Amino acid sequence: MDDRVSRVGRFLHSKGPAEVLYGALVSSVVLAATSASAETGELVVVATAMVSVTYWLAHVYADAVGGRFEDTDHSTHHRLRHALHNNTGVLLGSLPVLVVFVIGRLIGLDVHDSAFLALWFTVAMLAAAAAFAAHRAGVRGAELLGETALAGAFGLLVIGLKLILTH
Repeated sequence: MDDRVSRVGRFLHSKGPAEVLYGALVSSVVLAATSASAETGELVVVATAMVSVTYWLAHVYADAVGGRFEDTDHSTHHRLRHALHNNTGVLLGSLPVLVVFVIGRLIGLDVHDSAFLALWFTVAMLAAAAAFAAHRAGVRGAELLGETALAGAFGLLVIGLKLILTH
């Protein structure tokens, strides 16, 4: 149990949470755009998953090769293995958005409504993560509410994009 707790602690103190949120935002933008004109949920899932994987690989590549400028002691091959292992947050962050979309489809929602379900979930996820992070940092009251609202606003921007694309 202590090993699991220490892994979570290391994750929370690393760039992991930021990467998960970034992955969620990227996948929600792709989901919003693809669901605007898609007739099937399968197309939305495949397109969003493919873009998320491509984005993750681009993130890994940029970390491995870009980091070589600072890390002259390790080969690009070594840095690539390290980047593949340490940049999974971007990929993992895309999964909850896709899962909520698929759940919407499985319970009978159409593509449009499933997309909105996933996007509202993203708003809630972003706001909850910001509230948790701010609370852990000792923020309380109106400032906590402000930080939470600002984070949720990023998700609302994606919902605005979806509304623009569907009308």
